[in-house]
Amino acid sequence: MSGFKQVSKAQARRHMAVDERIERMAEAPLDLIRREEFVHEIATLWRSAQERFLLIGRYLVQARSRLPHGEFQAMVENELPFGYQVAYQLRMVAEAVDSGRLPGTKLPPSYATVYQLATLTTEQLRLADQRNLIRPDVTRPEIVRFKRDLRQAGVMAAAGLPEAPGRREALLAERERLRARLAAVEAELAEQAGD
Repeated sequence: MSGFKQVSKAQARRHMAVDERIERMAEAPLDLIRREEFVHEIATLWRSAQERFLLIGRYLVQARSRLPHGEFQAMVENELPFGYQVAYQLRMVAEAVDSGRLPGTKLPPSYATVYQLATLTTEQLRLADQRNLIRPDVTRPEIVRFKRDLRQAGVMAAAGLPEAPGRREALLAERERLRARLAAVEAELAEQAGD
């Protein structure tokens, strides 16, 4: 015996109805009071949203590979609550995570932001990780800006112009500016102490 209990269709329907009621109750807003309660509930729901968009993407990958030619696109265009572009992005995200190109544990909960990361080459992903752009709280504008900077650097290199300073160089320049300012403040303090 497999350990599973056989049930009739009517019993299964009753169980499904109970499951649906439980699910609706679980989705009802709680009456929260403290900040910590709000943070916990919102963070939990946010993580759930990420898990769901990855699961949707995985189903789309399966559907595309298993449905006969033309059925996948017809399904997306006529029967799903989003269009082909969103379906494409969700598939690309799922494929990038499942292939190991993107670390699922470090990704933001927005499929649109993760998609921006999924469009990067392996070298660009390495650079994005070095610049701390692969993290759960990264924003889409940060990734778009990073991609724009990469394009600009590529255009300048193709034109034979010196590359625009990257993020590291900008940070090093800022550190030197701050050190110079700190030295000026310390000198002024020393001068004030001598008076």
